[in-house]
Amino acid sequence: MTTWNRFDRSQKIFVWLTAIFVISLFIADEVGAMLFSFRLPFLKDPVLLSAGIIPFPVTFILTDLLNEFYGKQGARFVTWVGFGMCLLAYAYLTVGSWLPVDAGTFIPKPVYLTIYKQYTGMFVASLLAYLIGQMLDIQVFHTIRAITKHRFIWLRATGSTVISQLFDSLIVTSIAFWGQMSLHDMLRLAMGNYTWKFIIAVGITPLLYLGHLILKKLMPQQERQLESLEPEYRG
Repeated sequence: MTTWNRFDRSQKIFVWLTAIFVISLFIADEVGAMLFSFRLPFLKDPVLLSAGIIPFPVTFILTDLLNEFYGKQGARFVTWVGFGMCLLAYAYLTVGSWLPVDAGTFIPKPVYLTIYKQYTGMFVASLLAYLIGQMLDIQVFHTIRAITKHRFIWLRATGSTVISQLFDSLIVTSIAFWGQMSLHDMLRLAMGNYTWKFIIAVGITPLLYLGHLILKKLMPQQERQLESLEPEYRG
């Protein structure tokens, strides 16, 4: 038997979930400083959003699935893995900013530094907001789960996201854009992002149920094993 075959299915799925979580988190940070806007007929002001709103909701689903099938400790572990990989990515980008640039480069040094400096502000803001938001999300998820006696997946998933992302949106916007935008625009951006995160969190609930169904079929024993170790599962 090879070393790879010694890993059971739940361990292999955990690796996949972690990988998707990390790449979604990194891309959300990388493009987060890019803003886009659009108008809706029933709103006076245009909707102003960060491009990170596109990949970031994937982390909502994955955090909830990790909570369900790998417990609080598993979700926290992936949270710290994501944190560490973002630090590593930032280290690579920093080293890149020190390199002597060849005259024939396709990306001029000033362009690279502009992106790097903007990413630096978003990086610090998003990592702090990410850690606070994730830990709050995990705790609220399990609190609601205990109160509802493991029923109503939609309630603990949406409830934990709605609460944690309020803090995430306010923290990341205030740090990343302080001094670059007026307080009014920062609040508009923060609440705009939060509103759409809320809408997305509700809208992707069917995907959460689908993911739960798929993982339950792939790992029929995993959820039951966690519930049989309920004190460990909660802690």
